[in-house]
Amino acid sequence: MRLTFYMIVAIRLTLSLSLKYILKSLEEELFYESILILEGSSQSDTCWKQKDIQEEVPVLNLNANQSLYLKDTFNTDILVLVCIHKNEGKTLQALYSNLEDMRDTPTVLFVFSGYNIRDLLKKCFQNNMLNVVAFKGQDREFIYSFQAFPSFQLIKRPLKKVRRYFEPQLENLGGYTLKALPDNIIPRTVVYRSADGNRQLTGYLLPFIRNYLSTINANLKICWELIPEEGMVQLPEVIRLSEINGVDFPLGIHGIEHGSTKQYVMMETSSWFLMLPAEPWVPRAHFFISLGLEKVLPLMLLMAMVLSNAHRIEMGLGPSWRCYVLGDRVLRGSLAQPFILPKGLSAKMMFIYWLLLLYGFFVSNYYVVHLETWLVDPPTGYVIRSWDQMRNLNLKVLTVPTEFNIMTQVLGNDFINDNSNIIKISNSEDFQNKRLSMDQSYAYPVTQTLWPLLEQGQVRLRKRIFRRSRELVLIPFLIMAMPLPKNSVFHKSLNRYWALTQQSGLYEFWFKRSFNDLIALRKINYKIDKYNQAYHDFEWLDLSFVWFTFMGGTLISFLVFLGEIGHYWWNLKRIPNFIGF
Repeated sequence: MRLTFYMIVAIRLTLSLSLKYILKSLEEELFYESILILEGSSQSDTCWKQKDIQEEVPVLNLNANQSLYLKDTFNTDILVLVCIHKNEGKTLQALYSNLEDMRDTPTVLFVFSGYNIRDLLKKCFQNNMLNVVAFKGQDREFIYSFQAFPSFQLIKRPLKKVRRYFEPQLENLGGYTLKALPDNIIPRTVVYRSADGNRQLTGYLLPFIRNYLSTINANLKICWELIPEEGMVQLPEVIRLSEINGVDFPLGIHGIEHGSTKQYVMMETSSWFLMLPAEPWVPRAHFFISLGLEKVLPLMLLMAMVLSNAHRIEMGLGPSWRCYVLGDRVLRGSLAQPFILPKGLSAKMMFIYWLLLLYGFFVSNYYVVHLETWLVDPPTGYVIRSWDQMRNLNLKVLTVPTEFNIMTQVLGNDFINDNSNIIKISNSEDFQNKRLSMDQSYAYPVTQTLWPLLEQGQVRLRKRIFRRSRELVLIPFLIMAMPLPKNSVFHKSLNRYWALTQQSGLYEFWFKRSFNDLIALRKINYKIDKYNQAYHDFEWLDLSFVWFTFMGGTLISFLVFLGEIGHYWWNLKRIPNFIGF
């Protein structure tokens, strides 16, 4: 009886340690949809039997001499089984190559060589593979894993007591220090010196990454030695320095279409356009000329002729072109002014006068509304809508070499060659200073990220000095992302954290708060008018056209009056002489 009991226990223990049991447990934990089998040699029977592999899911078999880029071409919800029997170095290299850009894939190592388990798992960790467990030899009683942070530690657990094969590695880093390299592009990251001379960092990406590290219990170290005192660090240089110096987080945002790394965190959607010096307003004195009142005169003349001939036909007279008798009524009616209607008008004449009054109502309201609108929001004399207009005005676009290369990719070599005389390339320090100070000597390419801050800096101006161009758009839709080092272990974790900051509104809050930080550091200033003149709704010069028209009309009326008096006296002198003769 006791022997039977021991045999049952031994059988259950053997079953519990079989590959089928392990795969079943991993399926319940990982919900994988396919299996990748990587064999170091043809002797895979030493690691498992083919019948032990589940047939319910697709299986991809590779050996150490085969390499595929599985990212985006194969289901990423996979489980990797690796048989290490001989030539373990080559097998591991094949593993790293096949899991390029997806090193977080759960991987199970079956080690049958004399290779040390600790060294094997440490190599996996050094190649950014955190989700790795291992079994040694035929004995599957123990499972080996490791704790990556804050220091590497080998963990050995009895398989029958394991409830979770792959423990999360990024929930608590135990105060581990991670490196960040800011690109010093305002307003994302801003490097400055404090009152005591120490270099400091601000910008809306700093609270983003700092709060992320606090959620995983890690510390932040800024690589000050890699950041210049002034000027920006462009994307290619950020990526190069990050790879050389083992930087964990390149703090910068760049368009994924133009040279970003394969792994990135999508941060914003934006656009890339030109900010142009605002065109001058039309002087108020010219508003009345711009109304185009002279276009109404032919219609008024036509209406006077119609009304005059209608009166003549009513009286039984023939038509005539002489209409000056009713000119006063037509003028008053067109300007929506009151006048006295003749008595005893017929229905037809009343209808004509009604049309005159209705015409005057619409015309006067049309011009009054335009005039009031222009007084509140003055129109510009001309609007820059094309590159040819910029060339005619001798307005140049200031940019840096990196952005110039992107402009060439977007607009084409032919376009850049044709417009090379209006593009000026400068260094990053001069470019950033002039753009932030809003130097009106140039136009500047700017993204939707920076433009709201520059626009906010103009709120105290009576007239803004820069405007966003809706016509000269370089890239209408741009996905801005923060690049990560190759095969970064923080890729998925940081993406999840970004989604949480977006949903909670924290990211937008940090972005808006960065404006006040830049104001305090005097990186951006509120623009104020150079000439602080007292504000007047109207000045005498604003109505100069009205005064000239009034004085001209008065002078003409006076001359006509003098002419009438002279004509009267001339006729008066002629009549007696004529009678006496």
